[in-house]
Amino acid sequence: MPGTFSDSWKLTKTSFRLISEDRALLVFPLVAALSILAILVLFLFGAVWVVPLTSLAGNTGTTYQVALVLMFLAMYFAVSWVSVVATAGLIGAATLKLNGKQPTAADGWRVARSRLGALTAWALIAATVGLLIQALARRVGGIAGTVIGVAGGATWGVMTYFMVPVILYERGGAWRSLSRSGHLFISTFGRSLVSNLVLGLIIGAGVVAAVVIGFLGLFVLLGGTWVVGLVLIVAAVAIALVVLLIGSAAEGVLRAALYRYATTGRVDPDLLPIPYQYAGAGPSPPPLAPPLP
Repeated sequence: MPGTFSDSWKLTKTSFRLISEDRALLVFPLVAALSILAILVLFLFGAVWVVPLTSLAGNTGTTYQVALVLMFLAMYFAVSWVSVVATAGLIGAATLKLNGKQPTAADGWRVARSRLGALTAWALIAATVGLLIQALARRVGGIAGTVIGVAGGATWGVMTYFMVPVILYERGGAWRSLSRSGHLFISTFGRSLVSNLVLGLIIGAGVVAAVVIGFLGLFVLLGGTWVVGLVLIVAAVAIALVVLLIGSAAEGVLRAALYRYATTGRVDPDLLPIPYQYAGAGPSPPPLAPPLP
């Protein structure tokens, strides 16, 4: 148990240290957030135009509902795809960094592009399973439905935690990779659980601090001190956004570090002399990674 906490703390610290050393790792969650925001705006814009378009088609009932469902499914898959590809780019860049190289954001995107077909298939599977879990939970309803939704989502999250790095570096099929991902999580259960818990507490503390500053700003604003209140509210929003951005990047780096630990048993990154560090041109699997069973 002491080793578990020690390794988990080292892995968490490594995640934040890599981000502080290489701000390019922040590019991936930032691009993902902006892309998802654009997708949501397009969906809302499209939903507004569905009514007049279906009216021109002479059917504002069934056609309207079908169009909305198709648009929602397209949006859901697009969001899933953006999340998976951005996570793959982040894990690719983080793994290169962990292996003693000096990657750029372009190197991370290159790693993701090298497995784009498999990542797209995984995004489709992940989106479909997520929808099925939610549909089943709503179908059952009540407390039982809530339990199904929470338990199903948690189980699926555990089984698929290492799916992206497995797809990137072990090149198995979807279902074989799913089995491999679950096996890796179980083999590192203690360290994965504690590391994510520590990371969640750190991010949560940052968000709570931002909320406190925001409420303080609101209180001051209502008290009549407009300038100070607005400054505090803007600062709170900025802090929350920065915390969430860094937290999202740290989660991806932590996943790469945990995968590297699961396949090599190594916690600390390889710190090579500067002359020997270089950016990889493609996927760089963790050294000594075992093949799929």
